[in-house]
Amino acid sequence: MLYKFSFAKFLILAAFGSMGTLLVSSTMGEGRDIIRHSLTWQNRERTYWIHLPPEAKMGGALPVLFHLHGGGGTGKGTVRLTYGRFNELADRDGFIAVYPDAIAKNWNDGRKEHLKPENIGVDDVGFITAIIERLKKEYPIDTNRIFTTGMSNGGFMSTRLLCDRADLFRGGAILTATLSEGYYGECNPSQPVGVLVMNGTDDPIVPYEGGEIKLFGKSRGSILSHEDFVKFWKEKNGCHEELPPEHLTDRMRWDGTSVSIRNFEGCRSGGDLKVYDIKGGGHTWPGGRQYLGKRIIGHTSREINACDEIWEFFRSLD
Repeated sequence: MLYKFSFAKFLILAAFGSMGTLLVSSTMGEGRDIIRHSLTWQNRERTYWIHLPPEAKMGGALPVLFHLHGGGGTGKGTVRLTYGRFNELADRDGFIAVYPDAIAKNWNDGRKEHLKPENIGVDDVGFITAIIERLKKEYPIDTNRIFTTGMSNGGFMSTRLLCDRADLFRGGAILTATLSEGYYGECNPSQPVGVLVMNGTDDPIVPYEGGEIKLFGKSRGSILSHEDFVKFWKEKNGCHEELPPEHLTDRMRWDGTSVSIRNFEGCRSGGDLKVYDIKGGGHTWPGGRQYLGKRIIGHTSREINACDEIWEFFRSLD
């Protein structure tokens, strides 16, 4: 019994950390075309991975998409999680995909309870900003079209980037995450930003209804519910009207999920808001790997591919 409990605990902690370590044994194919880079930030070497589109797409200024890994994960792990889909889209449409690595595999996303000792005092907002400054020097990037996305810890970190550096990021897509209650009062974007929110109703790790994230008696911080998070961005972006939801045809009934999409009108210029409710969805990336069993992390929706939905949203932003 002790063995079974310990192993289950390991799996759940790995699940909350999203994807990184348990995907190491997966095929490396999706990560073969990313290049490792590093820079010094706060007297530490920090690493990040870049996928560049083909030379044929390198003529003009290129958008930049950051994909932030979950806690316990790695930049390369996010590529495997998504089967390399963002890289394929970058090749097709011409943008730079960036996959940074956090210190001790955890981002300082504003939840103090979540931090490891190694993360205390780490300025990850500054680190991401430093990558952008490096990219400006090395590639012809479109500084008006820089985006961020992430799942779990990477989703919370993407929220923080939108809070702190709305001047740099044109938009963000937040998956299996919302906003820390402790950081709520500090989130004051300097201008409207495009926001896509995608959460599963049956996420066993990050509660859809909000409240405290707690694993084995240890708090990982209290967070806004999915609906309160949507309301937060609706108010920040000045959106006036929520349109009737679009219920997608349940094409993959075997996957245990269905999807509805909500759009908003009357938002301030630049403040587009789009919301995906994944009914039955778990702590997972729609269209990505079922990286652990359904009893541990819930269902992965096959109704949509999150990468495609995210990139189409980013492309639509003025």
